[in-house]
Amino acid sequence: MDDFLSATEELLAGGVEPAGVAALFSGAPPDITVLRERVAERWGPFSRLRWVLPAQESHLRRRRWTALDRFDPRLQVVEGGDLELEALLGSLAIQPLARDIPPWRLHLVRQPSRDGFALVLIAHHAVLDMESCKILFCHLLDGPEPRARTRTGAAPESTPFRRTAMSTLRNVLVGGRSLPAADPEPELACASVDSGRLRAVRSALPGEGATPTEVLLATATGAVRSVFGRPHNWPGKPGELYAVVPKNRRTGQNAQELGNILTGVRVPLPVAADRPEDRLAACRGVLTSGRADSVDGAARLLDAALTLGPWALRAATALLTSANFASVQCTTLRWTPGAWALDGAPLRRVVAMPDIPAPGAISVSLVGFADALSLSVLSNTRSGDARSLADAVERELALLADLAAQLEPDK
Repeated sequence: MDDFLSATEELLAGGVEPAGVAALFSGAPPDITVLRERVAERWGPFSRLRWVLPAQESHLRRRRWTALDRFDPRLQVVEGGDLELEALLGSLAIQPLARDIPPWRLHLVRQPSRDGFALVLIAHHAVLDMESCKILFCHLLDGPEPRARTRTGAAPESTPFRRTAMSTLRNVLVGGRSLPAADPEPELACASVDSGRLRAVRSALPGEGATPTEVLLATATGAVRSVFGRPHNWPGKPGELYAVVPKNRRTGQNAQELGNILTGVRVPLPVAADRPEDRLAACRGVLTSGRADSVDGAARLLDAALTLGPWALRAATALLTSANFASVQCTTLRWTPGAWALDGAPLRRVVAMPDIPAPGAISVSLVGFADALSLSVLSNTRSGDARSLADAVERELALLADLAAQLEPDK
């Protein structure tokens, strides 16, 4: 292995809070000893799960991973406590992971609801991204054989470094604006989303249908308007409100690779638009339009900074991770189709636990498995905002679904 941390890993290693995924099952929970044996057998071959983060930050030298011979399932697979799922995820999101063992845990939650149990996989974001969590669950559970993604070949070619780096630097210096947050406090809220309603919203506008990510961008924008009010009433300098949409860079050749293998797209949000349908129209196609900034340029800028030393990398990441660069993150994840189960207990829902955003920012995630859609909102703004935002996203979806129903006879 190349034991030096990459530029992206150095960026993420500075944080302490984890991200993760919760898988909810029907039926009786497994015995913890049996679960540990299963994890050791099925996850043991993944070398990245044996890596330990450096304990100390260095401003002069690049840091190295420490690779263990094996991980101890007794330390990595633990009982999850008696909290309801939302409360448990909210508490896990703000708890730093110990750095003397591999920075991931699998929590067995015996009663996240009245029927069934949950497995909650959390990990430091420098070690695993959300796609990695999905890959690991697909190896842990019984179900379809893991398949490569249909897209093959190398990752798309990037634009020349000089152009992307200068564009990124220019965009960072121009920046955007953060959300109102006098006393920021991380909070998590979860909700179930009606899949039929989402399907209706995707076809709410004439012409080509909107993608789930575009719907999430539009409804998150409406939720921001609902909770924080009109932008001209916000404190601070006026400017664009930006969102970042993570993009998975895995191809057919490395579809099962673990790590943080993401780039992203930064887009302006139509927060000034008054009507839900106008916000959806503005978001449709925005990820591939001239209004989108590729964060691939930011990644290359980080690589260049790392050649100067960790001190330069940290100066660059202070800009790129601020809420002024992007105050909203929107993530959609579609679970691998199929009948998944753990020792006969069927998987019925998957819920995301995003990592904590910068003060003045929020993270909105939508995960789909079969016909079950789960919304997660992690805010680092005012107390109570996470629940208000989750409720507002659902209201925006309902408004757009009603609009689609009114337009249906004319289609």
